[in-house]
Amino acid sequence: MGKIKVMVTGAGGFIGTKVVQELWKRGCEVAYFDVIEPKIKGIKRVNRGTILDQYDLALAARGCNYAIHLAALLGVQKTDSDRLECLYINIQGTLNVIEACVKEGIKKIVFSSSSEVYGDQDKLPISEENPLNPKSVYAVSKIAGEEYLRAYSEMYGIKYNITRLFNVYGEYQREEFVLPKFVQRVVNNEPPIIYGDGEQVRSFCYVEDAARGIVDALLTDQANQVFNIGNDREPISMKDLAYKLIDISGKSIKPEFVSYEESDRESSREIEKRIPCIKKAKQVLGYEPRFPLDEGLKRMIAFYEENNKK
Repeated sequence: MGKIKVMVTGAGGFIGTKVVQELWKRGCEVAYFDVIEPKIKGIKRVNRGTILDQYDLALAARGCNYAIHLAALLGVQKTDSDRLECLYINIQGTLNVIEACVKEGIKKIVFSSSSEVYGDQDKLPISEENPLNPKSVYAVSKIAGEEYLRAYSEMYGIKYNITRLFNVYGEYQREEFVLPKFVQRVVNNEPPIIYGDGEQVRSFCYVEDAARGIVDALLTDQANQVFNIGNDREPISMKDLAYKLIDISGKSIKPEFVSYEESDRESSREIEKRIPCIKKAKQVLGYEPRFPLDEGLKRMIAFYEENNKK
């Protein structure tokens, strides 16, 4: 098969950085593509640019035989406030990536989608067979990206896999997400803020596990599949998560509960329970999450404590 050369869009981001490192572990060459400089050293091929620029993408894809598409406008709150920008970047940008891959002869692309596409579900845990029920512009943009990928596969024969990521967390995650918010406040001896009654349930996946699952989906012989990537072992409510974090930190504080009416969030947009079924990823990819929640939280606390000293 020869040397595997992988273009990674969004390679400088929270998940992208770990994906690059995971590809290195597997002996792959990486063509870095992002608007920002790499956080890590040792990347031989760095391509600065945006997924809205077809020329930049073509240059990055040239000479590669695989691609991982991570670049996107992220976060339900941010994308709801910038709806048109979200649709443009996430849909047109994904279309540009696929076009570049087809034109440059890339054999296979992995598209990073989201568990947000499932919305609220009656049947738990959520498998790849569950119906899609998007509740946000972000989720709609991810579904559109998935459908473009399927259409291009049928038209041009390019292979693909889709990874739907469930509540990835870890160091360097942007602070509008729940765990960075919680950890930053706890490290600063401030109460973590919980919206509503705190009974919303999530199943968190440490970023290194998510990156490994994405690379598994790239390197498998299986193609044109959808895989849930997450950690199914420790579903937890927001309330219990806050107390767990406080307990691990050793702080003497209690969570603060804020009603939706007093916040910038809408109760109608909240998804009450999101727990992944990752049976397919385990069976087909050999994927297995390795990091328990306590370990991930300890790493985040240590990271934020160290950065607060600087």
